Amino acid sequence: MIDKLYQKTILKHAANATAHGILEDADHSVMVHNPMCGDRIKVFIKMDGDKLVSFTHEAKACALCQASASVLGEHYHGLDKTTLTELVDKIMHSLSDANGPDLNSWPDDQWSDLDVFNVVRDHKSRQTCVTLPFDALLQAMNECK
Repeated sequence: MIDKLYQKTILKHAANATAHGILEDADHSVMVHNPMCGDRIKVFIKMDGDKLVSFTHEAKACALCQASASVLGEHYHGLDKTTLTELVDKIMHSLSDANGPDLNSWPDDQWSDLDVFNVVRDHKSRQTCVTLPFDALLQAMNECK
């Protein structure tokens, strides 16, 4: 199981830690955790109207969560709440539906990097590890005034 979940591509994303760190001039930050496994992630955001212009994160989490946060850090530019909500729904569908990976239709081709997480589909308890950074970002954007 471990070899299947922690593929080289996932470990590479986790090691890259794109957008890791504290955003000093953040408009808002949120800390969320997964009580099932102990993953914790704090996200920092800067908004311009309804568009996300800066995003960073600090994760004390498994490689799946760190990799997911890194993918998010690579592609967050210009997200708004509507697009992010759609993206979270598509990720959940991809991870929970047996045919999800075959039906992936990301809002933009850049999100095809998320296909690497299809291996989590067979491990329901690990799905939240992948979605946690996205959930945290959506919560931060919803709370930001």
